[in-house]
Amino acid sequence: MPGIHVKKITGGEKLQQKLREIVAIKAQAKVGFFERATYPDGTSVAYVAYLNEYGGHNPRRPFMKRTARKNIKKWVLGIKKNIKMAGMSRANVKRAYERAAVVAVGDVKKTIKTWAPGGNAEATVKAKARRGRSGKNLQAINPETVLIDTGQMIGAVSYEVKV
Repeated sequence: MPGIHVKKITGGEKLQQKLREIVAIKAQAKVGFFERATYPDGTSVAYVAYLNEYGGHNPRRPFMKRTARKNIKKWVLGIKKNIKMAGMSRANVKRAYERAAVVAVGDVKKTIKTWAPGGNAEATVKAKARRGRSGKNLQAINPETVLIDTGQMIGAVSYEVKV
């Protein structure tokens, strides 16, 4: 028939093989707070981050969820581009995931640093100001910041990559 063009698609087995290779690698990146991170008194940084994320004695401040929702497509695209450029191998996949995880750590820290919704209660601002003046904090703080007090949590954002 005139005007109809049929193209033969080849390479289906090669595509299937590449997909099997990707699945076999089972790469995984985790970004967040791990067991090794603790405050000087032994409190788990992951526990404090959890309380900030889901609420506890303070309002919910879902900084992890917000960061993931905003950036997940960027992270996945970065992994895809890095694997495409470097080629499919276990080492290249691991590097691609590590690069994406480093970017994700920066994105989480940026969200923590710039968190504004709701602000701190007046009592919290005053308490942070008192602690800052008394020298109990290891670094200077701004009493107005919501998710940063001692800097321990923002400093503990990390990643693990497994392949």
